[in-house]
Amino acid sequence: MKRITVYFFLIVVFLCGCGMFDRTVVVESDYPLPARKDTITSETVTVNDLSDLREAIRSAVAGEGKNFTILFDSAYNGNPAEDLAAACWQVRTEDALCAYCVENIVYELSQIVAYTEAKITVTYSPLAIPVKDIVTMPYATALNDRIGDAISSGKDRLAILINRSTLTAEDMISSFEAVYCQHPGLAPRQPEVSVSVFSGSGTQRLYEIGLNTGLSAEDFETRKAEMDRIQPPVEEEDTELQAAYQCASILRDRCNLSAPNTIYDALVGESAGPEGIALAYVELCSRAGLDCLLVKGQKDWQDHCWNMVSIDGNYYHVDLFADEEHGLFKDDTSFWGSYRWTVNDYPKCSSRLDPSLLAELNSEVLEVPAENDESEEPPVLNDEVPQP
Repeated sequence: MKRITVYFFLIVVFLCGCGMFDRTVVVESDYPLPARKDTITSETVTVNDLSDLREAIRSAVAGEGKNFTILFDSAYNGNPAEDLAAACWQVRTEDALCAYCVENIVYELSQIVAYTEAKITVTYSPLAIPVKDIVTMPYATALNDRIGDAISSGKDRLAILINRSTLTAEDMISSFEAVYCQHPGLAPRQPEVSVSVFSGSGTQRLYEIGLNTGLSAEDFETRKAEMDRIQPPVEEEDTELQAAYQCASILRDRCNLSAPNTIYDALVGESAGPEGIALAYVELCSRAGLDCLLVKGQKDWQDHCWNMVSIDGNYYHVDLFADEEHGLFKDDTSFWGSYRWTVNDYPKCSSRLDPSLLAELNSEVLEVPAENDESEEPPVLNDEVPQP
């Protein structure tokens, strides 16, 4: 029996880590391979050509296989020795999952009378997240749900494989920021995010993501539980305006302006900056069933955060740091000037709220603007105002 033994080593070590990172850490390239099929379930697989061979190796890695055998069909179309060397190289460099987690591929090729077989051993990088823990998605359509799960779990690291994605590292970081700003109750503190991108077949991308809240797992859970206990005193029969006012009153009554700037500081520590209080208002409104947005802009030419809250289908500006007359439930025209924001990034606030409604809520009579003194307008006006 004639045996031909060939050894082939591919060693690439990726140094990945967690902790405090800048906004982007990017590793990108692109290769035109078809998307990977289902993982192989047998330790032995038969192949007919180079395409089958590449697919077998990729599938084995996707199934976290470490030792498996490939049988070359008697009618195999190609040279097994040459194709195996090429397939190992192509898979290792052209598949996002393999490029990320495979440290080493070793194979032994044997000619046994009427057929050829290859015994393959795969070594995985100890620095990579285990294959079984990698989130795999065909498209990025449900990405926000996965991001929300990751933030709320307190994980400091995860990997997401998307077979068809055009998202860059910067896009992924922005997605994490957007999800957190929409649902700040997911974590006591917005995590700092770093992303490495590994490219594969066509638009296949694997994203290794580092998340750092600066909290231990125990502190994360303790603080999150403390935040969850803060609920707005909203009754089922309350109007949306009453609910929005109740949420505002909680924060206006309990929070002082200070340097700490997280939702936890606002809800539990009772002292926070504009962003922390604005995030807390988003969360309280959400718990009250209201749609509320965080707005990032400027006030008096200084960076500032406030909110837009939807009441009966109309959005209004809310700045909990301003006095009640000038900060609660204002339209764009009333706000523009002292406040500046990128208007195309946010909905219009084109309705004007009658101040007498706030007076009723607060049991105080607020001064009505002169232009409304002689009007008989209903409590909420839907007049269109020029968009700043």
